[in-house]
Amino acid sequence: MLRNLFIALFLVLCISSGLRAEEVDPVETLFQEIYAAWNEHNADKLFNYYSKSFVTADGINKDEYRELTEKLWKTYPDIKIENQKRTVRSQDNYATISGIDFFYGSSADLNEDLNQHGILNAISQGQIFLQKYGKDWKVESDSINFELVTVYYGNAKQYLDEHQIYFSSPEQVKAQDQYSGTLYFILPENIKATATINKELIQKPTDESLEESFQVINDHKLERLFMANDTNHNELVSATIILSKGIIEPKLDGILYISKRVNVLPEVKKASPDTVVTKPFAVTKEAPALKPAVEREILESEIEE
Repeated sequence: MLRNLFIALFLVLCISSGLRAEEVDPVETLFQEIYAAWNEHNADKLFNYYSKSFVTADGINKDEYRELTEKLWKTYPDIKIENQKRTVRSQDNYATISGIDFFYGSSADLNEDLNQHGILNAISQGQIFLQKYGKDWKVESDSINFELVTVYYGNAKQYLDEHQIYFSSPEQVKAQDQYSGTLYFILPENIKATATINKELIQKPTDESLEESFQVINDHKLERLFMANDTNHNELVSATIILSKGIIEPKLDGILYISKRVNVLPEVKKASPDTVVTKPFAVTKEAPALKPAVEREILESEIEE
């Protein structure tokens, strides 16, 4: 299903790194190898760089992540990924890589009404977290801050590029807070739009169908209100727009799909009194405070040494 494929894209790795000119950085080498495997659509090679315990910030494990990635490659056989503005922070056996990824591809399926393949453009900004096992670095997890996906058929891209269609939603909300997804239209008089806005949790996709209710746009705006979940899931807000051209005998002019990530901050509950540290460690039961005389003796012995 189309929605499942875009969740797959939203869960795809966002990676970056830095390289010092005077030496070969093993993290940079890993980065290059991961991107090469991704663009080759070589799942065996790609997921060899992931640890067995890998899990995304959205709760997707390694096997589920591989399944989603392979489904994405099948739907967009020529999809490629490019990275920009990458940086790396490393200390001992841990590293964090940040950057911006761009995705480009065309769909395998042809829209028969428009006789065109869908064109995908996406941007993702986030981090991956690595850990060193012996001599090898492995990807342990990832975290995505921002993601935007568009897929268009026909002349839909023209209206998007000229800002005649604009989709707005927040990048982050608190659990159980209300927020909105809003479409704005400034279209020529002979172009009519029918659209729908929906949201769903970002998790492993299921085969359950998503109910969509399309509305004819008459007042240049379509807005839908949502309540953020309280189940510790991030969310995906999406809009589907069908464009027709002509007044007397309208014909299909384009189809546009826009999807944005909404990160949901979980509700922070107050800790129980038993788990809150209210006293210095030295005066707790586990480490009773030393008497002043004993403290002086220890200090004097350290000075003598």
